Amino acid sequence: MTGLYIHIPFCQTRCPYCDFAFVVNKTHLADRYTKAVIREFETRIKDLEPAPEWCSLYFGGGTPTAIPIQNLKQILETVQTKTALSPQVEITAEANPGNQDRFSDLKAIGINRLSLGVQALDNRALKALGRNHTAEEALSAFHDARRAGFENIGMDLIFGAPGQTVSEWRSTLQQAIQLNPEHLSVYGLTVEPETPYARQYENGNLSLPPESAQAEMYGQAIDLLSGAGYVHYEISNFARPGFASQHNLGYWEERPYVGIGLSAHSFTAGRRSWNIRGLMAYIREVEATGTAQEGEEMLKPADRDLERIMLGLRKRTGVSETLVSIPRLRPQLDRLLSDRLLEKDNGHLRLTRKGLLLADLVCAQLVKEL
Repeated sequence: MTGLYIHIPFCQTRCPYCDFAFVVNKTHLADRYTKAVIREFETRIKDLEPAPEWCSLYFGGGTPTAIPIQNLKQILETVQTKTALSPQVEITAEANPGNQDRFSDLKAIGINRLSLGVQALDNRALKALGRNHTAEEALSAFHDARRAGFENIGMDLIFGAPGQTVSEWRSTLQQAIQLNPEHLSVYGLTVEPETPYARQYENGNLSLPPESAQAEMYGQAIDLLSGAGYVHYEISNFARPGFASQHNLGYWEERPYVGIGLSAHSFTAGRRSWNIRGLMAYIREVEATGTAQEGEEMLKPADRDLERIMLGLRKRTGVSETLVSIPRLRPQLDRLLSDRLLEKDNGHLRLTRKGLLLADLVCAQLVKEL
């Protein structure tokens, strides 16, 4: 089971919290970029033996719907012509409110899962997050996606926005539940380096909710979504039964995946590689050589073990106790169990409710021992 990720970096505006690889006001390069993506794909699959049958295909970004649907169609048709798709393949495209005039066309070319970047359902929080849509437009976009025929819709939400209150966040969750999407991703806002938020934070101009309020917001997400029938299957992800993101599960379960496009990462046969991040540098390199790899590494056994543990702990099923039976981990694991950050469950170790709030700390403690 192999996943395919295709990065579409074009955006209409820059969100102040985003540190993904994206470009603004460059859609005039969409055709040239599409040709580069297709060429890279055709080059890369020649090195994959046997050729994979894709279990998932994910158009991420950026904003895939910022470019003409015809470009996405060309890429998808190339994938279908040159390789095979699983009969149950999950084909996802990320989209934003305001792009709903393209939803029917997305469905028509074979996209069967839509991931909507909603982020909030109150206008004050949306403005603080630098989003260029309103709550009303987000609600309208969701209904338009249903009318376009999408039966598998995911929504991204962010808590801890500047000035956001616990009651505002609770309202967003309640409205999201009423929409009844198949999937909800709930992320705590982080201030990433080299972003507008980072500069505002350094200058003392970014007022974020206190940690106690953010912890309460996350707790409300767990309680409200679980109470509404969503399965909390990963730290930040909730799904109706049978609608977990197959593509993202591939990452967390350490299945192989191939990334195409600028900054895209791949993991095949124990080797991790990544592409050039700059748009024009990527295009020119692919045009010249067929690929645009910037670096690679072969994971050592200890690194593989560490990665399995860290990825396994992200899932609510946890990680097998046999995987963490490395002797030098035992003292630290005992401390984490004693501190009730980890708990045992059916032969697995998993994060407790308290541990979910401190997942990075738990992983950092384990890293020190490997």
